Amino acid sequence: MKVSRNIAITLVCIILGIMISWQYKSINYNQNVSSVQNKRLEELKTELIALQKTNNELRARLQELQEENKAYENSRIGDNTLAENMKKQLETARIFAGLVDVKGKGVIVTLDNNGFASVADSDILDVVNELRAAGAQAISVNEERIVATSEIRQVGNFGDDSSYITINGVKHKAPFVIKAISDPNDLDRALTMTGGVIDKLRDTYQIKVSIKKSDEIIIPKVRDDGSVLKYNLLTPVN
Repeated sequence: MKVSRNIAITLVCIILGIMISWQYKSINYNQNVSSVQNKRLEELKTELIALQKTNNELRARLQELQEENKAYENSRIGDNTLAENMKKQLETARIFAGLVDVKGKGVIVTLDNNGFASVADSDILDVVNELRAAGAQAISVNEERIVATSEIRQVGNFGDDSSYITINGVKHKAPFVIKAISDPNDLDRALTMTGGVIDKLRDTYQIKVSIKKSDEIIIPKVRDDGSVLKYNLLTPVN
C-alpha cells in the first residue's frame, strides 16, 4: 500500500515538474518574443522618425527650389521687359538720328529755276526751317536726309551754270525736291500762309514752287559713313 502511494506521489511530482518546466519555458519564450517585438517596435519607431525628418528636409528643400525658380522666372520677365524697353528706346533714338528709313503722311515741295531766277541755298533752307517749325518729324532734300549736322551750301557764283548746292557733301542742281513727314494739313498751312515762305519764293524771287500732299512719303536714312554724322570728337559725360 505504501509502495503504491509512493509511486503515485512520485508520478504526480514528475508530472508537476514537467508542467512547471513547460510553463517556465512558455513564459520565457513569450518574454523573449515580447522582447524581440518591443525591440523591433523601437527600431521601427526610430526608422519612422528618421524618415519623417528626411521627408521634412526634402519638403523644405523643395520649397526653396520652388521659390528660387519663381524668383528666376520673375527675373527673366523683368529682364525681358527691360530688354524690350531698351530695344524700343534704341529704335526711337535711331529714328530721331535719321539712321533708319521712315515713311508717313506729309508734303512734297519742289523748287525749280525759272529763267534767270535760280534756286539758292537760302531758299531751300527757308523751306526746311518752315517745315521744322510746323512740326515735320523727318525731312529730305533730293533724297538726302536732313539731320542736325546736314549742310545746305551754295558753291560757286550764284546764277552761274557751274555753281551748285551741296547737301550732305553731295552736289545737287535744280530742281530740288523737299519731302517732309508730319500732318499734311499743318505743313501745307505753314508753307502757304499769306506773306509766308512760298509767297516770298514765288512773288519776290520768281522761283517755281509746287506743293503736293501725300499719304505715303518715304524718306531714306542718312549715310553713316562719317561724312554726315560726325561724333568722333564727342565723349559722353558719366
